[in-house]
Amino acid sequence: MFGFRHKLPEDFFQGAFDVHCHLLPGVDDGFETAEQSLQALKKLEERGVKKMILTPHFMKDYPDNNRAIISAEFEAFKAQAAEACKIEFRLGGEYMLDAGFMERSKEGFLSLDKAGTYVLCETSYLMYEPGITEMLYDVMCDGIIPVIAHPERYEYANRNNYLRWRDKRYKFQLNLLSLAGAYGDPAFVKSHTMLKEGMYEYVGSDMHGLSNFKRFLPEIKLSTKEMDQLLVLKENNKKLFE
Repeated sequence: MFGFRHKLPEDFFQGAFDVHCHLLPGVDDGFETAEQSLQALKKLEERGVKKMILTPHFMKDYPDNNRAIISAEFEAFKAQAAEACKIEFRLGGEYMLDAGFMERSKEGFLSLDKAGTYVLCETSYLMYEPGITEMLYDVMCDGIIPVIAHPERYEYANRNNYLRWRDKRYKFQLNLLSLAGAYGDPAFVKSHTMLKEGMYEYVGSDMHGLSNFKRFLPEIKLSTKEMDQLLVLKENNKKLFE
């Protein structure tokens, strides 16, 4: 990590589309109340954010989160947000690759794109549990392409894991604050390496609250190559809204 490095430009969020956040209030470990979410949206709109995909967790920790319930929560919040800001919203989901993943697939995934192709997935941070490869193969046979959320944060994963996943046509989504060390040194190092090597397809905030965003955004410092790659990811995000 040597050489001249740039801070994230002040206008980086101008016209930006966020594809991973936990702004839907009261449904997971993200924002607790609508008031908190609306406050965050005002700050994001001031920075220039135009569109967002809300991606609440679907996992065993939140057994009540099914497609019908989350969709109803989204519609209610969307109506509130429309009075507070002009950001455009879509509903997606972040799906844990656990024992309930295939059952959730039966109700239909809340995807990142309108065509229902790209689905945001995550694994345990500590281990790649048995059966995950088979689950992803099964859904890919149905035309789903997994987008692996924040791969840099998985402690068990190494370069060989990432290369195998890429060979299987999985896509990778970078957490922006990983580049500032928000999730620890290993994720910091991996995120910079993977960004330089062009391994990511998308970038998201994974915002659970405003405090970390305010704290770590000023700490992001990038080489020219990393900045160029990050701008490519920003443009790729927009394609999910087409």
